[in-house]
Amino acid sequence: MKPYVMADDLYQHKLAVVLGRGKRLHRLLRHFPTEKKFKAASIEEIASIIGIKNPNSAILQKLKKLDTVYDKLVTFKVDSAWSRKPRARRIMGIDTEYLKSSLDSIQYVILDGFEHISSGIIFTNGSIAQSTSICEGINLLRWVIEDYQPELIVGHNFNSDISILESAYGDQLPELYYFDDTMDLMAKSNLANILGSSSLNKAVQRLFDADVIGLFNAYHDLDLLVEYGIKDALYPIYLRYYILNGNLPEVNFTLKPEKIVMEENRQYLQKKDGFQIKLQERGG
Repeated sequence: MKPYVMADDLYQHKLAVVLGRGKRLHRLLRHFPTEKKFKAASIEEIASIIGIKNPNSAILQKLKKLDTVYDKLVTFKVDSAWSRKPRARRIMGIDTEYLKSSLDSIQYVILDGFEHISSGIIFTNGSIAQSTSICEGINLLRWVIEDYQPELIVGHNFNSDISILESAYGDQLPELYYFDDTMDLMAKSNLANILGSSSLNKAVQRLFDADVIGLFNAYHDLDLLVEYGIKDALYPIYLRYYILNGNLPEVNFTLKPEKIVMEENRQYLQKKDGFQIKLQERGG
C-alpha cells in the first residue's frame, strides 16, 4: 500500500508525518521549499528554525533520516492484538451527531460476523426531526445494548462520543467503555500516515471505494442524515476488521434501519426500503 499523495506533495507529506501539520512544518517549508534544499541544510540550522534546542531530540533524529523514517511510518501494519477482543463476533458500532445541539442523534449498527442483525437512529433534537428527549434517547441506546449483548463496541474517535453522551446524560455510561477505536487503530497501523488523515470518510472512500456523504449536506436532507449517521456507525466495524486482518471481503447489501426514533420520521424518507452498503474487497 502506497501513500495517497501526489508526487508534488510528497516532500511536504514526509515532513508532516514527522512534524504534524502545525507551525514547525510551515516554518521548514518557508525556509526549505524543496526537498533538495532541506537535505542540504545542517541539522543545527533545522533545529534553529523549528525551535528545538536539544540536539538529541527524537524529532531531529527522525529528520536526519527522513527517508528511512518516512518509509517505516508509511508501511501498513496489521496486528489483531491491537483489539480488546480480536475474535469478537457480535459487534456494535455507535456514533453520535451534535452539530446543532448538545446531542442531535445517536446511531447504532449491530453485526454478527458480517451479518446485519439490527440498526437504528434515535433523534434527540426536535429542530431536525421528530425526537425523543436526550435522556430517553440514551436510555433507549442502553436498552439496545442490554438486549443484544454485543461482545465489543466499535467507534471512530469514540472517546469523544462517550464524552458527548455522558455530558448530555449527566452521568457515566459504563456499558460504553469496552470498545475498539478505529482512529487509534489507524494510527497504530500507519493508515493515518498513509492516507494523510485520520478521517473515517477518507479512509473508507480511499480504501474500499465506498460512497460517503458530507456532514453539512446530510443535515439538509433527512434521508441523507439517516444514511450518513448509520454509515458512520457501520463503517468503523469494517475498517477495524481490515486493520486487524489485512483484508476485507466484498460487502454489498441493502441496509434498512430497523428502528427510527421517532418512528413517525420514517414516513418522510424517500428511501423507505433502505440504502446500499457497498465496499470493494481488499487484500486476502
